[in-house]
Amino acid sequence: MTSHRSIGARALLVVAVALLAGCAELSKIAEGAVQRPHLTFRSAALQALDLEGATVGFTFDVENPNGFGAKVARLGYGVDVEGTRVATGEMPGGLTIPANGKAPVTFPVRVRFRDVPGIAALLGRRDAVSYRLSGTLGIQTPLGVVDLPISHEDRLALPRLPDFAIEGLSIRNVSFGEVGLEVRVAVKNPNAFPIPASRLDYALSIAGNAVARGDGRAMQLVPAGGKSVVSIPLKVELAEVGRAASDLVRGGAVDVGLSGTADLAGIPVPLDLRAQLPARR
Repeated sequence: MTSHRSIGARALLVVAVALLAGCAELSKIAEGAVQRPHLTFRSAALQALDLEGATVGFTFDVENPNGFGAKVARLGYGVDVEGTRVATGEMPGGLTIPANGKAPVTFPVRVRFRDVPGIAALLGRRDAVSYRLSGTLGIQTPLGVVDLPISHEDRLALPRLPDFAIEGLSIRNVSFGEVGLEVRVAVKNPNAFPIPASRLDYALSIAGNAVARGDGRAMQLVPAGGKSVVSIPLKVELAEVGRAASDLVRGGAVDVGLSGTADLAGIPVPLDLRAQLPARR
């Protein structure tokens, strides 16, 4: 009886080994019958640019060398700007690549400038920054999902910061020992898009003497290629400005300074403005 059981077990083992060998061989045959799809970069188009960020549309061509159709199963990406990861995202699949054909895969990526370290300084010095796109594109095949690497490096255009300047000083009223003034700050937009309404934190000086501070002063939207003016009313004790008091009252030229920060689309832009202006009535 023991001998018969041993023979039966050995026979089952032989059959199992043969089946495994057959499956392995079939797997090799299947793998040989399915060729790996190819992914090539086609283009990167700037779709939108403003002070908040840039949107780039990437297009890659997926080539299917097999005699059957395949589908995009998944897409995931990341973008590094100046060596810092600033954006990640995923896109749903569903696109069909025809048998022995190819199809374009296009997806937009939004880069927010405020996520780029030191962006205020970069905006003032450069017209573009370097970026790197990486990720994977998954293609569904009869053998499962095949992940293809996504990679592209290029430069991304930057917008220009607006120009700030102290353009006027007006006398609103004069009383004993005090003068009411208005300082006008011009904001010029050199870009082909509007700059959204923002805020200004400031410290004002006249003839080198601090005379006023303010936080959150409203700045109006600046149209594309246009200009807006921020008016700052203040009262100045004549004793605060020393010898410049007589120049103020008689409309002579005085040194006006403004330092502070303009919050532009979430980007803090430092300001240090100086002008010598007559006080107009």
